[in-house]
Amino acid sequence: MKTFLVPISSLREKKATLIYAIDFAKVVGADMIYGIQLNEISEEDHLEEIMAHAEKQNVGINFRFFEGDTIEYIRNFCTDFNVDLIIASARTPEPNDTLYLDNLSGSIVKKTEMPVLLIPENYQYKPINTILTAIKSGIIKTKGALIPLEHTLIAAKAEMTLLQIKTPSYLPEDLMFDKDLAILTSKYYSSENATLFQGVLEYIHVVEPDLVCVFRRQRGFFEKLWSDVTLDHSVDKGDFESRVPLLVLKGAQ
Repeated sequence: MKTFLVPISSLREKKATLIYAIDFAKVVGADMIYGIQLNEISEEDHLEEIMAHAEKQNVGINFRFFEGDTIEYIRNFCTDFNVDLIIASARTPEPNDTLYLDNLSGSIVKKTEMPVLLIPENYQYKPINTILTAIKSGIIKTKGALIPLEHTLIAAKAEMTLLQIKTPSYLPEDLMFDKDLAILTSKYYSSENATLFQGVLEYIHVVEPDLVCVFRRQRGFFEKLWSDVTLDHSVDKGDFESRVPLLVLKGAQ
């Protein structure tokens, strides 16, 4: 991974994500591109602080300002500049809050085919020692989908715990693991749950990961996070609460 894109709708609100992105880029050896809406250009104090931090960490940083449709801009930019990963902000749920992803980060996950790293609000970078990767099937259908995970594991010298959740739609062939996924795995758990989301809630306390990794799916895990429908107490998205960054790999499983 060589180039990260961080689309920001408000420097004031997302400054912590920008700082985290620089620290993460230093670990994996990537350069940063910040896409900022033109109406935020007046917040120069934050730009100076961010640039100073990037210089301190010896991370290349490039600011790009834009206007118009944000998602269309992101798609074009990822193609034109060979972006490897998008870093965006997640929300930390407040009491009775039903949304985990805001409009921008939710649209990025749903409407682009890029891998996305979601950072909790006001989250400061911590060494990544353990990654919890949750899957339903061991078959990886999208070529290159594991690259962000693999590069992060190698650069951070981390270990990966693989959690396979056997949902009611589980099939015997789901136990046929992709060889590249098997190579990355240091520890394996298997769990029976109604959804992938419930399995993650159960094992996030067991593994205590520094980062959670899932595959992007149109329904299921993320439906629980970006829906404004109140969940039953057994699947309260507040329990997830984005304690750690969430890496979303491209391509449905």
